[in-house]
Amino acid sequence: MRNTTTLALATAGVLAIGLAGCSTGGEGDAAPAAETSAAASPAPVELTQASFVSDLTAAQNEARTVHLSMTHSGPAAEESGLTEEGLEADIDMTDPENPAMAMQMEMDGELADIVFAGGDLYMNLGEVTTGKYLSLAEAAESDNPMAEMFAGIGDMLDGTLQDMDPAAQLDGMEDAITSFEKTGTETVDGVETDVYTILVDPTKVTGPQVEDLPQDVLEQMGEMEVVYKIDGDNLPRAVEMTMNIEGKELVTSGSFTDWGQVTEIAAPSGDELITFDEMVASMG
Repeated sequence: MRNTTTLALATAGVLAIGLAGCSTGGEGDAAPAAETSAAASPAPVELTQASFVSDLTAAQNEARTVHLSMTHSGPAAEESGLTEEGLEADIDMTDPENPAMAMQMEMDGELADIVFAGGDLYMNLGEVTTGKYLSLAEAAESDNPMAEMFAGIGDMLDGTLQDMDPAAQLDGMEDAITSFEKTGTETVDGVETDVYTILVDPTKVTGPQVEDLPQDVLEQMGEMEVVYKIDGDNLPRAVEMTMNIEGKELVTSGSFTDWGQVTEIAAPSGDELITFDEMVASMG
């Protein structure tokens, strides 16, 4: 059986890293995404703790789109089966009021396609949904007892996706930082980056990444290490978060590519959809 504490903290790690790669910032009409590449990225300029949040947020507001890859490792991840579960996602913040995400992730050995668009959440669970997308908003309206399970998944993912704001996440960490240091340089996917190692006191973190975690769980974690690899456009190319759960290490790693490249994420419609009742009927 999976360790529920590990799962809760892994979810927090997914949110924290995911928020490092997207933004709702800016006022007025959204500017077109600014394409970036390894060839175009300038040499990094060293950041300070005072400017770190504002510099990263401004850069992400300009880029608007990104592809995120995420994995878990470490003894705590191995015990909970998280090492087999990866995540790939395209994130589009071109319209800050209507963020969109298309994501593929492993869930108990099965590949799930998840789309968040137009404020609604859709899941394609392969054979379970007959290869079609189920609207979790529609499923939540069913009286079938099975609907509660989908409603729970929907609540967890919907809250995560609607809080796609790196400013909120980084601001939530700002007062919890106990150490900030540039610890080297590294080339990531052909892009030169500066490496920053930050130590964070989880009990002082605020915002969506920790609001559902009990205080005693946060206290057990001790200091959390977050390593950012930042390019010359002040965009994260990789983030690694290390935390301890009951004395066992959990590492959540995220890599970011395709900053500023045009992506189209549309809500499923018509024959792409299956109703909750149709899904239940297909199960026999």
